[in-house]
Amino acid sequence: MPRVKACVKAGPGQVNLVDRDLPDPTPGQALIRTSLTTICGSDLHMIDDFPVPAGMPQGHEAVGVIESVGSGVERFKRGDRVVSSCIVSCGHCYVCEAGDTSMCRTYRAPLNVLFGCQAEAYLVSSADRNLAVVPADMTDKQAIFAADIMSTGFAAVERGHLKPGQTVAIFAQGPVGLCATAAAKYYGAGRIIAVESVPERVAMAKRLGADDVVSPEGCVERIKELTGGRGVDLAIEALGKTATFDACIKVIRHGGTVSSVGVYAGISTLSIPTSDVFFQFTLVTSYCPGGTERLQFLMNLMQSGKVDLAPLFTHDRKLADIASSYDLFRQRREGVLKIAVTP
Repeated sequence: MPRVKACVKAGPGQVNLVDRDLPDPTPGQALIRTSLTTICGSDLHMIDDFPVPAGMPQGHEAVGVIESVGSGVERFKRGDRVVSSCIVSCGHCYVCEAGDTSMCRTYRAPLNVLFGCQAEAYLVSSADRNLAVVPADMTDKQAIFAADIMSTGFAAVERGHLKPGQTVAIFAQGPVGLCATAAAKYYGAGRIIAVESVPERVAMAKRLGADDVVSPEGCVERIKELTGGRGVDLAIEALGKTATFDACIKVIRHGGTVSSVGVYAGISTLSIPTSDVFFQFTLVTSYCPGGTERLQFLMNLMQSGKVDLAPLFTHDRKLADIASSYDLFRQRREGVLKIAVTP
């Protein structure tokens, strides 16, 4: 039973680094020594907004090296460098067999979230389904994007059924929104309109493929102007706010699609106006697709050079500084986008 340093929720808005005993891996599990982890917007929701109890281990994105595996693990062994899916699935329930692994009925929310990655080591259940070996020529800083935000951002575009040449508007250029911008570029969008005002995020959106970046203030009118009054084919909500969801509805064309991947923390309901586009539009939502095949697909894209997300890492910190790193990320200081956290 290893004893590790781990980040846990200390209370509303607070985290602490504590000593924590990890059990040896049970059947199907893998124990992984962390080489890289990071902080996600969802982590802030866990400690700031959701009723997660104090003491809950934090973090769901990580790359590491397998230290040991439980009985029944066949695809991975000690010494493998792996990236972990942030959403755990069993692979054999009816939902997984239909391809919707993020909605696994064996590991139901919140138990399907891989908690505990902001630590010196962590455990992954159903390891054969939820890990992928990282190619030798790929860095940890590249591979970790497959764990969550790249998968989520790409899913926003994929489930929106973007066709080459179409116009897309992406609301908010935080890490997930930026990944959606990169996905729109990869899938051949004819015009990408990003909505953002933070200078560093504006610059990164342009770097990843945005043709236009408009300020949130007056964005609906500006997007209508840019599209000649027609509206966009696809609008992506990547912030999790009522205002951005409403704006997405207002900027799509008749017959267009709204694709939502935002986490609506503290918002129990969303409203849809029953006028104008309501009679002919599509609304889709997505929860980060996971699983070995998904991880491999995303790493292959990065390995090919067609998608480069490594520039999103703006800061390097040690696990010992995790509390101050949370504050930095929450307050968006120093142009922070993603923080690389190493033991």
